[in-house]
Amino acid sequence: MKKNLFKLTGVIIILLFTLSSCKKDDPEPDPIVVISAGKQITSFKIVTPAVTGVIDTTNKTIAISVPANTNVTGLVTDISIASGHTISPASGAAQNFTNPVVYSVKRPNGQTTTWTVTATVASSSVTVDQDITQSVTWTADKLYIINSEVEIINNSVLTIQPGTIIKFGANGSLSVGYSSNATVLANGTAANPITFTSSALLPAAGAWKGLTFYGNTLNNSSLSYCNIQYAGSSTNSGAVNLLGCEIAINHCNITNSGSYGIYTTYVNAVGGFVTFADNTISNTVKFGIVINAQKVSTIGTNNSFTNVKGISVFGDYKSSTAQTWRNLSAPYIVAEELDIDGSLTIEPGTTFKFETNGWIEIGYYDATTFIADGGAAATPITFTSNAVSPVTGAWRGIVVNEKTQANSIFNYCVIDYAGTSTTNMGALLISGTASITFTNNIIRNSAGFGINMGGDAGFETFTNNTISNCANHPIVISTKHLPDLGVPNTLTPAAGKGIFLSGGITYDSPVIWKKQTADFYVSGECDVDGEVTIEPGCKFLFINDAFFWFGYNASTRITAIGTSTAKIIFTSAASSPVAGTWKGLYFDSYVMSNSALAYCQLQYSGMGGNPGIYLEASFPVSNTSITSFSSTNAAEYQNGHTVPTGTGNDFTWVAN
Repeated sequence: MKKNLFKLTGVIIILLFTLSSCKKDDPEPDPIVVISAGKQITSFKIVTPAVTGVIDTTNKTIAISVPANTNVTGLVTDISIASGHTISPASGAAQNFTNPVVYSVKRPNGQTTTWTVTATVASSSVTVDQDITQSVTWTADKLYIINSEVEIINNSVLTIQPGTIIKFGANGSLSVGYSSNATVLANGTAANPITFTSSALLPAAGAWKGLTFYGNTLNNSSLSYCNIQYAGSSTNSGAVNLLGCEIAINHCNITNSGSYGIYTTYVNAVGGFVTFADNTISNTVKFGIVINAQKVSTIGTNNSFTNVKGISVFGDYKSSTAQTWRNLSAPYIVAEELDIDGSLTIEPGTTFKFETNGWIEIGYYDATTFIADGGAAATPITFTSNAVSPVTGAWRGIVVNEKTQANSIFNYCVIDYAGTSTTNMGALLISGTASITFTNNIIRNSAGFGINMGGDAGFETFTNNTISNCANHPIVISTKHLPDLGVPNTLTPAAGKGIFLSGGITYDSPVIWKKQTADFYVSGECDVDGEVTIEPGCKFLFINDAFFWFGYNASTRITAIGTSTAKIIFTSAASSPVAGTWKGLYFDSYVMSNSALAYCQLQYSGMGGNPGIYLEASFPVSNTSITSFSSTNAAEYQNGHTVPTGTGNDFTWVAN
């Protein structure tokens, strides 16, 4: 007790003495503790791989040493500094230590000191300069250097561990299965990909040759989670080449190729992918992939193509099993004729681009079901030119042949800049007896026809289509299949063009000729039999000596009843018509008495002295006019028949 009291008394005395020695008007500033530069950074670590840097307080440098093959472009730091200090870049931020990184440490008083941190990758490299003739494994703790062509042959298996890095000199390449069987198993992981890259300090696209798999490569070979960078130095090959073989490529990143991303050839029905999914191909000088049409469907899902010229498709497609060509986020490029036979579906949003001589021929050799269904206006399937600045007729077009099945579909498609004028085929040519569904489509910028139909070709359904800016007729169709044209459609023809009709027909069931937004142009003699209704507002323009001959071969009922505001017009197709530039309308003996004409208008008829209307049967004709005719009589009926009934006409019937 006394000892504690004595201690307390001593402390009080010392405190009083200290206070008495201070002057009120001249206070002393509190001291600032200055930590030397050498103690500002107390620890510098890398999280993965776990290494600790060596701090040099004299030279203000920190040296870190990481294992061989470490990717130093994104090392995460763990830095400890003195209290009150700050550091930039901050601790925990990933840094690229390819080159030394400068850190700045700021003291509490605002003064700064710079530190230079250098990362060194442990050297454990292996130069591969001999062919691989027996099975071997390349491990991630070594760096492999290849400066020449190295072949894998003799039934050898090259296994490459995750995280392994292989660097190639300018003449470096890896060839598999050229003269004998061989296998490559290069399967990395998302965290530890395998890298094939250039050994150049500052590599550019095409800095080395690439990986080539020949016909003796076994199809259990695979590339998975691989980065293939700066390859493709040859203009005739790619970063990866599959020459008459098939392997699995998944989760790979192919970038900065000096030519193609992947180049394939098709030999003996082989040349594509066992599987191909979740890959990225970017920044290639040429096409992302070159592939035969037979193998396009082996390009799987979730692939990304960026800054590539597209997917070049060559050869023809012929398959007895249904296949799908996917929307690859890059266009398919077609340079020549592409035949499609079998069953093929095109995914919504897919784009095809054609060179000058490129075109598609569907269903020429075998029964074919072709499904091109975009599904919606926002995801159309597009067929267009590959020209930078395309013009009308920049490519040939699409041909649908007679072996194309009736369940084939074009829906929400765009056919643009096709219809080369010299071929006269149109943007879309449907030939033989083909009949397809054609709905919600756009055809534009054809140098010829929009759609050119063969005499026996037609549509299962034709509605909601738009055809515009075609140099020739938007549609060429036979009279036989005129009823196939449904409504609504938006047809915007050039001057003097419209829906071109030709040929005769006997309809087996009642049909309607529907009013379209383009006029009908009639060529030659059109014999029409059966039950036909012509909608109000239809306009028929007759080319030269063209005419309709109704009821010559079979029982026929014609109902052509317009309205006062939507008359049915029959006139000349001449640009400057005069009286008698076409013949007229002829109703033969098979025309039934319950036929009717009303609110019709005939202009410029009477070629060869024929009347505008001639009846061999009697039926009502009302509110119809015949003007600018060159014949003696505007309208005649055959002797022996009663005078046709009807009122409101501007002509007089004459028996003849």
